[in-house]
Amino acid sequence: MVMTCAGCGRSSVRLLKCSRCQSREYCATGLPIKSLCERQNYVLKVDLHPRHITNPRISRTLSCPAASTFAKLHTALIVAFGWSNTHLYDFAIYAQNIEQGRENRLSGPQPIYKITDPASEEDTFEMPGMPPSKDSSRMKLFQVLDNATTKAQPFTYEYDFGDGWEHVITCTGRAPTTDHFVCLDGEGHGCAEDVGGWHSWLGLREAYDAPNPDRDQKERRKWFERFASNGDPEGLRGELKWRWDKENINRVLAEHRTSRPNRQQSCLPNVLLLSLGKVEWFDEMYGPLLSQLRAKATVIERTHISSVMEALSTALSSYAAVVITDATILQSEMEAVRSKVVDYARNGGTLLISFSFSSFATPPLAKRFFKDTLGVDWSFGGYERSTFQLNMHPQTTLYRRGSESEATAYDELKEEFSMKALHLKDVAENDRVYIAPHGSRQTPAAFSKYGEGYLGYIGDVNTEVEVGPLLLRMCGV
Repeated sequence: MVMTCAGCGRSSVRLLKCSRCQSREYCATGLPIKSLCERQNYVLKVDLHPRHITNPRISRTLSCPAASTFAKLHTALIVAFGWSNTHLYDFAIYAQNIEQGRENRLSGPQPIYKITDPASEEDTFEMPGMPPSKDSSRMKLFQVLDNATTKAQPFTYEYDFGDGWEHVITCTGRAPTTDHFVCLDGEGHGCAEDVGGWHSWLGLREAYDAPNPDRDQKERRKWFERFASNGDPEGLRGELKWRWDKENINRVLAEHRTSRPNRQQSCLPNVLLLSLGKVEWFDEMYGPLLSQLRAKATVIERTHISSVMEALSTALSSYAAVVITDATILQSEMEAVRSKVVDYARNGGTLLISFSFSSFATPPLAKRFFKDTLGVDWSFGGYERSTFQLNMHPQTTLYRRGSESEATAYDELKEEFSMKALHLKDVAENDRVYIAPHGSRQTPAAFSKYGEGYLGYIGDVNTEVEVGPLLLRMCGV
């Protein structure tokens, strides 16, 4: 059969398949064109402790870009398995089959090398007889999966060296090229973070299967439903232990398509929304406000801790403002996110607290966030509808901020309007954007200098139309 060379276009009976993309074919003279021949994705089947966890197993099958780093694969696995990303990890690369994983940590073959978390480098050092290690942020998938020694062998991913969650990874084929990880298939409810290892996970499942649970089993259930960082309030009874959400996994994986927005694609500034607890009605309720924002900025929204942390790693150079849209950031497992946003603002960024934060944040947690995390004296005040006047004092922080054009934009703010809001108290006079005519020291909107950057708050709870210009002004767009 006569075929056409993808390089020179000539017909030939002898064509060779490109070793890079595994799809196009070339003759001896029509050399492969690198720009055309992107490596195909790897299809990786990942099983969590396949020797021990069964019926149901906990497994995910991912389509993985060949040029992605192992650090990116780690992030994809965190998302796919529902981990909280609060522990270190490594990958162990073998030259022999370990399809069922190790019987325990002290048995099984020795890896030829490990691919490690850069965050662990300061805490570890190589001992004689230990396998060498490579940096996961530098090693790419094709360097292992196309290597003659290791490409046919499963490898392992261990997350949380305390609980020792061993995931056995097997390459089962290739898939069309994509620019991000995609979940193709899976089985089983994600495992509980910090449950104590696979044996404790099985014990938790037994607690849900028990027709008459004892006191210890009831306590295990309560812990998983109320306190586990990645727990499930519906538990694991019956069919629930099989439940997993492929659609949500792929939505979050798509957020990782790019961690840094491309400024060349738009002349508009970028604004990052941190929607860690996004609910289904958010886009509809805040549609008009989001439309106003999108008319002036490229809005990028992140909803999962992994994509949020990735976006915040480049926030200072990438975003005009970062907006916290809900109260999920106050939860204990979000400590790393809180630290990141503080660093961002102190080093010159603009951090805003708006949208549904004021509706769902409890006063004690909010006060702790303001005082202990942000280091400001703000706290929640009254919750009411009042008519407020724009603070026109020339020393007001929002008025003085930035260039003359930004000062002119202050004129777009309503001089007086009625807002139902959760007010802040203990805000400095020049940081109150709106003031109450009856002399109250509380304000529904605050904007303060914060280190080298700015910190803002909008307590509106009814999505008033007048809030749009205020949000734009605070974002600097």
